[in-house]
Amino acid sequence: MLACAPLLQDGIRCQRALWTLGEALAQSGVEVLRFDWFGSGDSPGATDALRLDGLVDDVAAGIEWLSGVRPGVPGRVLALREAAMPLLIHAARSGVAIDAVLWAPVLDGRALVDGWRRQHGWQLHAAGRFLVNDRVVEADELLGFQLHPAFAEELSTVDAGPLVLPAGSRLLVAHWPGAAVEDRFLQRQRAAGVDVRVVELDPADAPDWDDPELFETQLFPRRSVSRLAGLLAEAA
Repeated sequence: MLACAPLLQDGIRCQRALWTLGEALAQSGVEVLRFDWFGSGDSPGATDALRLDGLVDDVAAGIEWLSGVRPGVPGRVLALREAAMPLLIHAARSGVAIDAVLWAPVLDGRALVDGWRRQHGWQLHAAGRFLVNDRVVEADELLGFQLHPAFAEELSTVDAGPLVLPAGSRLLVAHWPGAAVEDRFLQRQRAAGVDVRVVELDPADAPDWDDPELFETQLFPRRSVSRLAGLLAEAA
């Protein structure tokens, strides 16, 4: 399985959840690759190298790697949060059926970036992080990351809701109630010949992604990680 992490601060906060999921699957005999996007983490490139097309290329490279691990054995691609967008873009472009897992997917790029900008402003001016609250918001800075000036605008143009996986694909959507994927998205997948399964995770375990007081808190929904690991191991 290829595990695609979310972006920016979400990627940092979700490291433990993805690591634990990968460890649990590995113990069940599933080989898992977690990777850093180009321009993030331990991958080459500074954060201003993050671009939408680069994210899509990274997904493609990961899937290609996956196909060579055990030739003839189908792999699975998991995307957490906004990682769903480059995965869906790649799948729609490639036309090749895949086995995909969307975990708490974020499909609206404009809403995502608007939320990031609100959080950025709150942390600069209202959270008490700095002695001076009239700090200037740099155009290329977002949530502590120096980004390419075009990156946020590129993400803002993405509406992954109308995108469909190629016919013959399998799709598992795991989400917490209250943040459900629109039925129209699921209906489009089914109409396109995709085998769709939806799993609701424990609502009491749902992380608060946007609470400014928890901006740097590690997100580890233990029960949901355990349940998702069990579901994926059963289907392996």
